[in-house]
Amino acid sequence: MDASIRIVIADDHHGFRTGVAELLSGEPDMCVVGQGASAAEAVDLATTCRPTLVLLDLDMPGGGINALRAIQQASPLVKAVVLTVSASEDDLLAAFQAGASGYILKGVSARQLTGILRAVATGGSYAPQPFTALLANDRVTKM
Repeated sequence: MDASIRIVIADDHHGFRTGVAELLSGEPDMCVVGQGASAAEAVDLATTCRPTLVLLDLDMPGGGINALRAIQQASPLVKAVVLTVSASEDDLLAAFQAGASGYILKGVSARQLTGILRAVATGGSYAPQPFTALLANDRVTKM
């Protein structure tokens, strides 16, 4: 199968980022086209590498939410997915308001991660089960 899902990964933890990149690069339909460690690098890679989606950490230099906003403004067709340790309702709401299509908690299995990314790449969205009621209650509006 052709590597049709082009992915940029932005996370300031080098070991984690390269591990995720290795995992995703092993999938026949996925290709990691860029890696960065800051919001500025994420935005640059999202505009120059033409990814299908950007996988972002929230807690990186420059801030993941700032990167989300800038990516949505510069490249509105690029889907953004947050991959974070934060189980904060406020962070989830901020991410979706900034334009995220997905919010994944670190620690998710490899199978779940790749499945979620495939779903988002084809137009779906994802939030962990405890948060789905928030999204269904229309508390999230795109800004």
